[in-house]
Amino acid sequence: MWIAKISGVTDFDAALSVDVSSEFAIGTIIDDINEIRTVSKFDARRIFANVENCITIAEIVPEEIDEIFEIVDTCKPQMIQINGNFFGDVNNLIAVQSMAYIPVIGSMFLNKETLESNILDSNPIEAAKILDQYVHVININLPLGSSWESSEKKKQIISVVEDIRKNITKPLVVGGGLQAANVGKIVKILSPNAVDINSGVEKISGIKNPEMMQEFLETVYDFKQYLRGV
Repeated sequence: MWIAKISGVTDFDAALSVDVSSEFAIGTIIDDINEIRTVSKFDARRIFANVENCITIAEIVPEEIDEIFEIVDTCKPQMIQINGNFFGDVNNLIAVQSMAYIPVIGSMFLNKETLESNILDSNPIEAAKILDQYVHVININLPLGSSWESSEKKKQIISVVEDIRKNITKPLVVGGGLQAANVGKIVKILSPNAVDINSGVEKISGIKNPEMMQEFLETVYDFKQYLRGV
């Protein structure tokens, strides 16, 4: 059961910083030309093959369903996360559900200003309800950085997350703007199953910083009582 995922891991040294417990997970972003943290499926396979403790998650922005299963077969991850707009079509959800033999994480991005969903339905509660029927875990990217400092936006975010939790049965992972400095107070209020961080543990864009990763994971562990686990 994991409570924190470091996404965008590109090398084995970064993976080793997370590979201390099954309560943590690493995500590799595979073959996404729009993402500086991308790796090939073969590099992802090498990283996954050499970790022993943490959960391995392949993250993909597919265009065709065959891409998903090619990456699963090549990389051998324990879970796969579908990003982008692929799950904007419910037929793709049905197809993946019927064919997947490892747990699938469905990812949803909420607009920073409007909190509208990028897939299935602009209303994030309705989108989550649809997603809940077909995936094993729901990952929501929220404006949890500077927007969280605005009391009005903070209330909106809390309300949306609470409504989503009431309407889904699957584990909920939240991310977006998280850092070691804010993750404790955020999970204390939102009480998700787990948290997901990417650029928040980087000093140089695209390069994970071991000290920042350790600080983040230690902070999450200190607040694990508020995390339900995946």
